[in-house]
Amino acid sequence: MSELIFLDLEWNTTFYRSRTGERLPFHELIEVAAIKVEKDTGAMLDSFHSYICPKASRKIENRTYRLLPYERGELQELLYAAPGFLDLGPAFLHWCGAAPVFVEWGSNDVEVLLSNFAFHHLSFDADWTCEYYDLQYIYQKLLTGELGCQPSLEKAVTDLGLDTDLDFHSAWNDTYYTVLVYQTMLDRIPGLALFRRPPKQKGKLPLWELELGLFDTRWACKNRREVSQPACPLCGERLAPGRWVRTTPGEQVQRLKCQAHRRLYLIVTSEKSGLRWLCRAAIYKDAGPIAERYRKTLRKIQEKNRRRAPAG
Repeated sequence: MSELIFLDLEWNTTFYRSRTGERLPFHELIEVAAIKVEKDTGAMLDSFHSYICPKASRKIENRTYRLLPYERGELQELLYAAPGFLDLGPAFLHWCGAAPVFVEWGSNDVEVLLSNFAFHHLSFDADWTCEYYDLQYIYQKLLTGELGCQPSLEKAVTDLGLDTDLDFHSAWNDTYYTVLVYQTMLDRIPGLALFRRPPKQKGKLPLWELELGLFDTRWACKNRREVSQPACPLCGERLAPGRWVRTTPGEQVQRLKCQAHRRLYLIVTSEKSGLRWLCRAAIYKDAGPIAERYRKTLRKIQEKNRRRAPAG
């Protein structure tokens, strides 16, 4: 990872009807800005910037006008002279390359970018992958030490004593400011390395855990030997498998039995990472809320099966 792509987007939130008639929100991109940066030095290498003509809704919401530093007529002129996402999306993807590593201030931009590809039915190459890092969290963790209130980009730039000649809430300007913050962090923190926000820990720590990697489908990770043939972390003996239960959209739990250590729980979680699924596994002895979710979900399944069973 020698090259990073700093990314900032602006969008207009509109609504559309699904095939079932449900009214759903959609964050339609109206501006994309990105700067390629050399990871170790912070040197700016290349840039991409474009406004995007909206197609899902030609009406720009008042909130969008209030947020962005443009007059109404100026923004409308910029957008309606711009390419649509069907043209802009593939061009931006080609500029990014086959395996981009994005850096954003916050954690929404890459998700919104991918949702726009999905909305417009634009596909990716089979081997395309992406990673992304939240510089806001890294800045909080390393420079402020306060993880409660998330600082705005403007506050970070001001606190670092950087020049603020450009307006905020323009995708291009905010991308440039984010690069400046990164460059300042490189100067102040020797050996700066990017890292992700850890998952929230609830209850006791696991006896064993493993990041399984990326998979094409959500639960393909269950074919891994560590998951399909688990061993007791305490004694190494093979565990007797129980039933898998999907307790949340991103979590499956299996209750296991060890001859020496009795009941254990194997938890597999998955989250979207680009076009693939990042999966993790863990084994708990005292699973706390996880065990409770397992029991409640299992009871619901059993009750549903009893209602479906024909009367004897």
